[in-house]
Amino acid sequence: MVMLSLSTQAEVRLPVYRVAIIDRFFPPAQGFENDEERVLHGWLYGMMDLDDDERREPFYHGDVVRLIASHPQITFIQYPILDGKNPMSEILVNIQNILARYKKQPVDAVLLSWESSTLISTFDKPLQLKRAGQYKEKVREMGQADEVWHTTYQIIMALESLTAKGIQVYTIAGNGGTGMINTFSLADDVVTVGAVESELKYFVANNPFVDTYAQAAYEVVRVDNSDGDPVGYDLNGDQCVDIPLERLTGYSQEVTEYPKKFWRLLTGSSFAAPAALKAALFANLPLKACH
Repeated sequence: MVMLSLSTQAEVRLPVYRVAIIDRFFPPAQGFENDEERVLHGWLYGMMDLDDDERREPFYHGDVVRLIASHPQITFIQYPILDGKNPMSEILVNIQNILARYKKQPVDAVLLSWESSTLISTFDKPLQLKRAGQYKEKVREMGQADEVWHTTYQIIMALESLTAKGIQVYTIAGNGGTGMINTFSLADDVVTVGAVESELKYFVANNPFVDTYAQAAYEVVRVDNSDGDPVGYDLNGDQCVDIPLERLTGYSQEVTEYPKKFWRLLTGSSFAAPAALKAALFANLPLKACH
C-alpha cells in the first residue's frame, strides 16, 4: 500500500474550480488564411504590443481576462465569441451551451466580462435593487422593438438559469461612466463588479446593482531572472510571468532588449470581474507562488 505524505495529502484535498469564460480568444476558431490576416486580426482584437514590433501580441480580451483569474486550482473552459456574428447573440448561444452541457460538463462559475448597457434614466429614478423586476420588464418591452434588447433580455433570463443551478456568475459594471447600467446586472444573483480605483469613477459605472469592487487597472511590467535577463511580462503585479517572451510576436533568441513596461495601463471593469471571482473562490485559501 502506498502511503501519502501529509504534504501530498494536503495537495490532494485542494479544490479545483471549473470556470467558463464567454469572450473573444486567440486564435479565432476559423484560423488565418495568411500572415497579413493574422496581423490585421491582431490589431483589431489584440490588447497590447509589448515588444514594439508593430504587431499586437496573441492575447485578446478573453485571454487577458483568463490571465487575471489564473490560478493552479482553476480549470478554464473557453466559450468563444465568433467573428462576423452579433456578440449578444453569441453570448446567448454560449450560455445556452453551458446549460445544455451542464450535466456532463458542470462548471462552478461563469465569467462574462461584457456589457449590454443603457442609461440609468431609461428606468424610473431612483434606481433601486427591489425594483429589478420592473427594470427587467422594461428591457423586455425594449426588445419588442429592437433585436439587440430582445437578445439582451434573453441573456438576462439565461443568466438566471445559471445562478438557479448554484453557478457563480460574475459580470461587469460596464465602462460607460456614472450614468449607465449594465443590464446583465439585473439578473437575479449575478455578481456585478466595479472598479476599486476611485480615479476610474468617470469611466467605470457605479450604481446600486454593483455588488463588489476589484482592481480594474493593470500595469504590464517586464520580469527579469536572477541574472537580469528578461523572461516575460507580469500582468497582475504578483511578479510572476504571465506572458513568456516566447509568446511575443517579435520574439527571437537574438533579441535581448525588451521594453520595461507596456506604455499604457489595461483598464476597465472587464478586468475587475476576473479579479473579484478569483478573490472569492480563494477567500479562505492561500494563493500559491508563481506556477
